[in-house]
Amino acid sequence: MILLDTPALIWWVNRNAELSATALGHIESERPDGGILISALAAWEIGHWAAEGRLALRMEPNIWLGLVAAIPEVSFVAVDHHIALEAATLPGPAPAGLAARILAATARHRGCPLVTGDAALQAYIHVKTIW
Repeated sequence: MILLDTPALIWWVNRNAELSATALGHIESERPDGGILISALAAWEIGHWAAEGRLALRMEPNIWLGLVAAIPEVSFVAVDHHIALEAATLPGPAPAGLAARILAATARHRGCPLVTGDAALQAYIHVKTIW
């Protein structure tokens, strides 16, 4: 089981070369087990980035996310009270920013590595990352 951050998700789905070969290999190795997790936070980020013009999709974000949700190996993880509390109480020094903290907390709560190219998350010693 692995958790993808939003850029990793976008690059994986769109087969973008920005996704490292190592990350792609780990994602593809999880496909047979259905172990690809996506934080519900990704829906907010994708919608926000598209609205700001920072992300160009060929379709509306809700349709794109619906197609992602239909991938059998993918599961969206809600930001529930356990993850929210863990994000607030991460061992320090924790990454800055709510999104990074939620991703770190989700990975810790689910006991899985986080696929991310984000240097701050990669430097956070309390979460295993893949890139």
